[in-house]
Amino acid sequence: MRRGHEMKDVRPEHYLEAIYALSKDGKATLSALASALGVKPSSAQKMLRKLDEQGYIIYRGRGGIEITERGLALLDELNKSHRTLAEFFKLIGVEEDLAEAEAEKLEHLVDPRVVERVAKLVEALRSLRGILK
Repeated sequence: MRRGHEMKDVRPEHYLEAIYALSKDGKATLSALASALGVKPSSAQKMLRKLDEQGYIIYRGRGGIEITERGLALLDELNKSHRTLAEFFKLIGVEEDLAEAEAEKLEHLVDPRVVERVAKLVEALRSLRGILK
């Protein structure tokens, strides 16, 4: 999980991000996930069941956790939102660490339609910056 999260508010998307990160390093398990997110295993298991019911993951108990195509699509959207928001913040002069941390917070909250508008603004600012060089 990227910096910028306050762990008192662990959202379903945070679970997906953590599962993805754990999967890259090997097998994502309930205990590893709970540890990564700083939550109790019982809380993590409850969220895993919910994410499984919603089709974002396949939870196999001791067999591990697998992200589905639907889960990967959501992660892709979150990453696009993060990149767009972080780039916007950097273009308006926010230092990189703060831009990344704030983008991480907002990527989970901002409606995709707003991100589309910000992306257009980012492109316009890049073009303008190129003209002014």
